[in-house]
Amino acid sequence: MKRYFFLTIIVISLFIIDCLIPCKIIAGNCADYAVRAEFIQKKAVPGDIITLRLSFEIPAGFKLSDNPEIKGLKDFDILNKNNRANGIEIDIFVDSMEDINLPGLEIYVYDQDGKQKTLKSNPAVLAVEPLIKVKPAENLLRPIKELISTEYGIKRILLLVLAAVLIILVIIAIYFIFKYHQRRKSDPEVPAQEPYLKALNRIDELVAQGIPDGREGKAFCFILSEILREYMGAIRNFNALEMTTHEIAGLVKDKNDIQLLNLLKRIDLVKFADAFMSKTAFEEQVSLSLEYINQTKPKEV
Repeated sequence: MKRYFFLTIIVISLFIIDCLIPCKIIAGNCADYAVRAEFIQKKAVPGDIITLRLSFEIPAGFKLSDNPEIKGLKDFDILNKNNRANGIEIDIFVDSMEDINLPGLEIYVYDQDGKQKTLKSNPAVLAVEPLIKVKPAENLLRPIKELISTEYGIKRILLLVLAAVLIILVIIAIYFIFKYHQRRKSDPEVPAQEPYLKALNRIDELVAQGIPDGREGKAFCFILSEILREYMGAIRNFNALEMTTHEIAGLVKDKNDIQLLNLLKRIDLVKFADAFMSKTAFEEQVSLSLEYINQTKPKEV
């Protein structure tokens, strides 16, 4: 009985040690990393808000600040940090179609004398899936032999028909090119509309259709975001329409542009994360958009 008793004690002790000290973490064992980093979600799509959990124990005599300093998150769009028992949870906005590759992070804790200690985490990866999935089998071309006979007579007829169609298309193209040049000669050139005027007119048209309320404003946010991105790209000389908010943030330095980025991030939450926004909040977004355009338009206007 004593033998079984001691064997049971040993097994229970090993189980408790295994629970208290996490073993292998992605790229190393518990001796390599003081912090265990893991994503709560198993996968994500662009527009999701994911949660990164950092689990660790604060060394004796040290403490964690209310807003802990974490090195390695500068390339991520951080929405919120929450200090939890034995760890931190961080909400991150997914604004890219690429997989999220989290590097090894460094968390700083301090003792009463201000002495710093660095806790390092393991790297982690979260797969990001595209919003639109295409099945490769649906894109395969069907063999033409199943549709058209390959006999010599049929081939000759098809070649003649194709040649006739090409001749007709060339004649039509020449006709329209001729008419276009004739119209250009007779009509004066219409000057291109200034970017700020185009943006203001589009916002007026959008507002005229009515300010939405609640969760009905997703289409409104898509159009407003397109107007602002098109205007910013026109005055800053880059294609903002084809870039994510995070990519734009790496290019702009102007104070007005940075303020607009905060507006675009809130709009992205409605576009991709189904965030709620009241009618008053939508009116505020429109007001801030008009203010940005008026502050960045040519001074002589």
